[in-house]
Amino acid sequence: MEVRRAVSVDKYFKNGNSLLRDEEKNQRLNIENSNSKESCKIDLYSPPENVEILVNATQECNLNCGYCFVNKGRFNFQEKRQKALAPKTAKHLIEVLPNRLPWAKHICVHFYGGEPLLNLSAINAALEAASNNADLFSFAVTTNGTIATDEAISTLTRGKLNIILSIDGPEHIHDTFRRTIKGEPTHAKVLEFIKKARSKNLFIRGSSVVRKGWSLREAHSYLETLAVDAIKAQAVRLPLSNPMVLKGKERIDYFNDLKYIRNLTIENLREGKCPKDDRFSARVLQLLCRRKRESFCGAGKRTFGMSSEGTILPCVLLAGKEEFNLGNIEDEGEWVQKGLLWAEKNKPRKECQECWALPLCGGGCPVMLSVCGEDECEMVRENCENALVIYASFLERTEDLLLLAGV
Repeated sequence: MEVRRAVSVDKYFKNGNSLLRDEEKNQRLNIENSNSKESCKIDLYSPPENVEILVNATQECNLNCGYCFVNKGRFNFQEKRQKALAPKTAKHLIEVLPNRLPWAKHICVHFYGGEPLLNLSAINAALEAASNNADLFSFAVTTNGTIATDEAISTLTRGKLNIILSIDGPEHIHDTFRRTIKGEPTHAKVLEFIKKARSKNLFIRGSSVVRKGWSLREAHSYLETLAVDAIKAQAVRLPLSNPMVLKGKERIDYFNDLKYIRNLTIENLREGKCPKDDRFSARVLQLLCRRKRESFCGAGKRTFGMSSEGTILPCVLLAGKEEFNLGNIEDEGEWVQKGLLWAEKNKPRKECQECWALPLCGGGCPVMLSVCGEDECEMVRENCENALVIYASFLERTEDLLLLAGV
């Protein structure tokens, strides 16, 4: 069932009924209505209770992937940079966050890079500092999966880290680009990493890059063969001029493959199974709860980034761009207020205000928009459209959608 999107989305958020109990519904309406000028202070200084800090444990990498959009860990640094997070800075981060974010009931520290597992000493320092505050902190890591030493697996296990793991496809696909700095293949190492991490019951999300010569459906099918808990394959994030970007028929195929994954999602839900590919879940649940997305990702409010030297940013992808620095983790907390003000000033663009998908999109990722341009918007709109179709397929049994929330 297709949805007349431009007509339905805005009216839907204004008039729809949801499965929420009355008190929950009122709570959500209070949040939604806080965008008015009269309640601006409440909206600005009452951030969400769940906060994520993406931390560059390293700003270097042991791989040399041709499509890397963080410049092989250099990010936006032009000259010298601190390549590794100091253990004392990692420890200090954990110690000060409860005071800097007193409203937060849950803080996820997500180790990023570069390759974060090159710096186990900093990760271990953070885990140790959080050991007496386990109810507040959780940890995640985005890794290329090439470091499967006993020490690395022990660290991941001790901290119960959720793992976002990069693996593009079978050996001949993966090893085309995902090679070490010395040119060595890495596919076998990643499979070893998966085996060891699964033996410790760690949660793994398999992540693939779709590029010229390798389709979304192929990547999705390959990920489904792996012993991982969740999967997501998406198009390479590069300027349209790059030869690896999907163009012509491959681009059309990508959008058709998104519909294929959408239909698999619908099929899974009708069978009472939670789909492994959850790319549409958040937006479907938005529709279920009648809640507009205030921003694309919550940068500066519910997500922050930290570079290896301790600089705080609205988003970790902005590391090295001094104009976006909010302060340092050593500061007394001014970076929190500066982040909230940054988010308030960086509302969706004029083009976004006129787009039918704004309630589900929130205005797009400003960092990716600067890299990919309007191509990024088209990709996001397609995901929003598919989320609408999934929701519309369950109008008679919306309760079945609660599987997407783990209910």
